[in-house]
Amino acid sequence: MAEVFTKSKWIWSNSTPSADEYAEFKVNFKRNLSAPYFLHLTADSVVSVKINGELVFFYTEADFAGYKYYDTVELTPYLKEENLLEFIVWYIGENNQTYLKGPAGLIFEVESNGEKVCVSNENVLSRKIAQYKNGYRKMVTPQLGFSFLYDATKQDLEFSKSVISGGPNVFLKREIKNLELHGRVETDLIKRENSIIIDLKKETAGLIDLDFVSEKEQKITFAFGEHIVDGGVRHKIGIRDFTFEYVAKKGENKYLNTTRRIACRYLEIFAESPIKINYIGIRPVFYPIEKVEKKFSDSLIQKIYDVSIDTLLLCMHEHYEDCPWREQGLYSLDSRNQMLFGYYAFKTSEYQRANLIYQSKGVLSHGLLAICFPSGVDLAIPSFSLGYILAVCEYVKHTGDKTILSEVGGVINALFSEFEKRIDSTGLIPSFPYPFWNFYEWEKDSNNESEIMRKKDEPYTLKYDLIINCFYVMVKQLYASVNSENCDLSEMKNKIVDTFYLKDKGVFKLSTDVETYSQLGNAFTILAGIKTEGLAEKILTDDNMISCTLSMRAFLYEALLKEGDKYKNFIISDIVKRYKGMLDKGATSFWETEKGEADFDGAGSLCHGWSAIPVYYFNVLGDIV
Repeated sequence: MAEVFTKSKWIWSNSTPSADEYAEFKVNFKRNLSAPYFLHLTADSVVSVKINGELVFFYTEADFAGYKYYDTVELTPYLKEENLLEFIVWYIGENNQTYLKGPAGLIFEVESNGEKVCVSNENVLSRKIAQYKNGYRKMVTPQLGFSFLYDATKQDLEFSKSVISGGPNVFLKREIKNLELHGRVETDLIKRENSIIIDLKKETAGLIDLDFVSEKEQKITFAFGEHIVDGGVRHKIGIRDFTFEYVAKKGENKYLNTTRRIACRYLEIFAESPIKINYIGIRPVFYPIEKVEKKFSDSLIQKIYDVSIDTLLLCMHEHYEDCPWREQGLYSLDSRNQMLFGYYAFKTSEYQRANLIYQSKGVLSHGLLAICFPSGVDLAIPSFSLGYILAVCEYVKHTGDKTILSEVGGVINALFSEFEKRIDSTGLIPSFPYPFWNFYEWEKDSNNESEIMRKKDEPYTLKYDLIINCFYVMVKQLYASVNSENCDLSEMKNKIVDTFYLKDKGVFKLSTDVETYSQLGNAFTILAGIKTEGLAEKILTDDNMISCTLSMRAFLYEALLKEGDKYKNFIISDIVKRYKGMLDKGATSFWETEKGEADFDGAGSLCHGWSAIPVYYFNVLGDIV
């Protein structure tokens, strides 16, 4: 394919864009060639496209500074002799954990047989979209970013010529498919005294679709959430605000938001006056990928497996997401789980490869990977950089595709160097200072949650953590194996034993500043190749052992499988017990932690991709009824 955007320019609707601003663009072109027509486009920040009034594309990938990914849409099936091409672009313009600020802009071209049929330039007509409350900057969550207010009573502004704007001139083709918008889902209405609840019947991620009649002009607030344990949708949780607003015009109102994807099980409608609902819900958005069908004779096993697949799909869009409701963030360790499970859930692996290459571009100035991709927040979790290397190794193992190492190998070597240069005179890696967050799992003495808000000038207390050292040994050995290299870390293993092993208890403590010990920490010692007799059994039987959280049980199970089939039945029964517990409470996707909505002060996610563990173990453990 010819080089893109050689004749195109970055454009915007005005010369002084502000954060949280919406713009509309339109251009006409004729179809003169018999060859297929393709639209290449990218934008900062989120874009949707219509051709002759039909929606053909929505969303674009968030990017890092200095370059942009671009998408391609074939227009041929939608073309007439005279064609109208329309764009809606939402400029976010403020850093968060899913977006890195760039200049507002849209760049596109229509190409056919190598000819640039239509390009973005100052002659493209554009306008600010008056119906959106531009500059509103109403926050949903710090990770997810802004909500919106749409006012259907506002009159359109006049179109005028576009303004040439700034933007990167390096473009990379996005190597995954475009998202698909599905039809309306069946819903139930629950009328309350001062509101109406829409039950989507299951966790759903997609685009808001409103179709109702209002007896007068009025402002309506819509809350979205995953449960109604409080009687209504819990939408105000600390600084989080899971609502959007719509100012209805008198009469018929039809609205589809193509820029702000949301996820929930329930919508709650707070209207000033009654409305007649034709349809209010979410149209599901999925990444198009073919599932591997797997059948079990046991209906409970089948249900757990199927809901796990649904959980994975709900967390796959322009990239992997931890949860579609609260964050939509691409984390290295979360996505490592999702990739691993996906090798058995789906028939292709191009999605894993694209996400691994994408993450490799997120190295921050301190040398480790960002907390999310992309991220405008100077925060990193060191263990997640090791999780990224683990994911690359597993990709090579499951696909046999070593070509990825030519693209990400340099980044992996640089990550290892950052860890190696921190090894001090003890022979170990100390915990990381500001701006790092030494997170391992959401459990006692392993989450270090207070470090999220620590300041640069806060004193640093030297300590050593078991998991980061074992994780480093584990992935260093694994990566050496992938590259058919020798790797002798026996000295570091000995230092780990000398520092963390509690001889009287026969287990490893979590840190030099505590005497507590956990299933996860001791599982990592096994995975690092540190052999201590009877440790696997102690992990399961010691009453003082801190239990492993839901998402990290994959490491626990892997450690137990180092003993062969000895713990196979335990793993299966443990999965069934825990996941049946969620199903019995009405889960239609699997949770962030087993505490469900009650965790994190009422903000626990009921759909988290990292928890779809049954997909993997119901495949690798052999025959399961």
